[in-house]
Amino acid sequence: MREISPSLGVDARQLAVAYVDAAIDFWESLEPGAPPPKAGDIRPSMWRAALRRHGVDDAGLASRIAKRYDQLRIERVELFPEAVKVLQDLHGKYKMSIITNGFAETHDVKIARLELGRFFDHVILAGEMQLVKPDPKIFEHAMRLAGVNADESVMVGDRFNRDIAGAHAAGMRAVWVNVRNETAPDGRPADATIVNIGELPAALARLDGVGARGAEK
Repeated sequence: MREISPSLGVDARQLAVAYVDAAIDFWESLEPGAPPPKAGDIRPSMWRAALRRHGVDDAGLASRIAKRYDQLRIERVELFPEAVKVLQDLHGKYKMSIITNGFAETHDVKIARLELGRFFDHVILAGEMQLVKPDPKIFEHAMRLAGVNADESVMVGDRFNRDIAGAHAAGMRAVWVNVRNETAPDGRPADATIVNIGELPAALARLDGVGARGAEK
């Protein structure tokens, strides 16, 4: 963005903020049953929305920024420092699956780059199934793949309304990774709350007394 924003008269940091806002708007606008976006259009549409917030409407420029962004993202994406050890500790002890609202075009390369397949039994892209968390159907699908029941399963996620509420609707328990120090909404609380992923093994161990065999992330 620093390569492009000076020519637009836009501060790079402000453009980055606009992109994050546009991305959040996109992911939060997804609804169950909605047709998937046109192939190759997800990232450019986010950047076009970000540019529009600064008075620039240029689809070609948005596509070029999106391509460069994807290149840099894959080069630099990395797990939280403690995540690998946590996954190593949990692998083999639990059946683990990834559940994400993403699509193949935005997530496949990232998941491969992080080599997450060595830890997880299944990767479930809700968007490819025209489902969206918190729809309980996506959690039920994950449990069927893992061969476990709801009372044996725990969802681990950082979005309360999507991850925790959705898991509860499917009859699962849930661990909230509250990395943003957010206030939980009214209603049923998470079965455990942690502030970083390094606390997850201990949280799961406490829940193990009720027999969790499946852990979803």
